[in-house]
Amino acid sequence: MALWRGSAYAGFLALAVGCIFLLEPQLPGSALRSLWSSLQLGPAPAPPGPGSPEGRLAAAWDALIVRPARRWRRVAVGVNACVDVVLSGVKLLQALGLNPGNGKDHTELRSRNDLEEAFIHFMGKGAAAERFFSDKETFHNIAQIASEFPGAQHYVGGNAALIGQKFAANSDLKVMTSISDIPTGIPVHLELASMTNRELMSSIVHQQVFSGVTSLGLNEQELLFLSQSASGPHSSLSSWTGVPDVGVVSDILFWILKEHGKSESRASDLTRIHFHTLAYHILATVDGHWANQLAAVAAGARVAGTQACATETIDTRRVSLKAPREFMTSRSAAGSRVMLNPNEPVVEWHREGVSFHFTPVLVCKDPVRTVGLGDAISAEGLFYSEVHPH
Repeated sequence: MALWRGSAYAGFLALAVGCIFLLEPQLPGSALRSLWSSLQLGPAPAPPGPGSPEGRLAAAWDALIVRPARRWRRVAVGVNACVDVVLSGVKLLQALGLNPGNGKDHTELRSRNDLEEAFIHFMGKGAAAERFFSDKETFHNIAQIASEFPGAQHYVGGNAALIGQKFAANSDLKVMTSISDIPTGIPVHLELASMTNRELMSSIVHQQVFSGVTSLGLNEQELLFLSQSASGPHSSLSSWTGVPDVGVVSDILFWILKEHGKSESRASDLTRIHFHTLAYHILATVDGHWANQLAAVAAGARVAGTQACATETIDTRRVSLKAPREFMTSRSAAGSRVMLNPNEPVVEWHREGVSFHFTPVLVCKDPVRTVGLGDAISAEGLFYSEVHPH
């Protein structure tokens, strides 16, 4: 997307890589709560009151979230749109005549059984997954059954379309067909999607994309796969166990910006990364290029709770604080130990010219809709961000 602020230009583009079949079920509250123990998210919280951690955190966010001094004016969105069909994944498997079995990850899906195994594998982890479906006939058959299933809901989908919707209410919107249409000097945001091809991810990091984007949005699966594909820190970690360790995440974000971000000796524009996972968010920025990031990370986390619960504001009765109450800011360097305080929910630290802003998420107990949540988070964080012209 390209965004104009009065006489100044700024830009934003949401891109998606490859053709991906997304099956992210709308889980009932009972099923979501049953995942907490396997995710090691801790015991169920006490009912929130006026002085509950959830209530104090939500009030602190409201005080912290302020509009940037220089706002986005025009937004150009890359062409990437589809229809999201939202329904219970378990009910879809039953409609396909599949019985629960053992979970197994697949780099691509070729059959109904592959779909069933991948679904069970990621449901056990409490994680969403995106996989390419290589058998066209089988894919269309599954998609038709899903679309016609009683109670199935249809929404606009695709990174660019969803992020464009978020900005459309506040900016002039223009659709762009190619990144080459964006004038030189316009900041560009890339929203990553789940991938399984390490060579493709490595080329994105080293050759094709990273040097040409200004801002990056990703989740924990994409972050770890990126590090594994490009021989980054903690790349020997096969997968996350429970809530991603803050210090490990921080190390990888720092490595991306130091090795592939903007510097005096490197022809790169990358200066910002918005990391989002279920329990918390981190904004990492190269010093001197962005402002209002404290408000931006808080706004991104707040919209995660409101959109998942389908409420206008945070309803403290329907959310839980699942972030780690204590964490290290690094696992590979001399990091500091942080104790989370709901009254001051945004934690800031610095490392060799990179600033980090951390905030917990108030996780919806009975989510209404989670499809496209990552796109909404990144769009909200960008909306409250202020880029310094250079």
